[in-house]
Amino acid sequence: MPTVTFSHTGATLEVEPGGSFLTACEDSDAPADFGCQSGACGVCTLVVEQGAGNLIPGTEEELEVASQFSSEATARLGCQVVVNGDITVRPA
Repeated sequence: MPTVTFSHTGATLEVEPGGSFLTACEDSDAPADFGCQSGACGVCTLVVEQGAGNLIPGTEEELEVASQFSSEATARLGCQVVVNGDITVRPA
């Protein structure tokens, strides 16, 4: 199963291949914050430090919201991320 590593804490969690980052975080003690959970508020903006290619590509709308909270090219909304392989993330 893919592993998500939180670089700011060292915490890890496993995600089902093709699984939701949000669901995996809710099912564990993951150090991640979520607001509206629908991709509109940006509270869950994160930066993918490694493994960005292991995510389903973001929609134009998701990437637009994420860009309002981070100038990093790999910024994504945690509530919208679908994981297919190992990634390392940190809050934006």
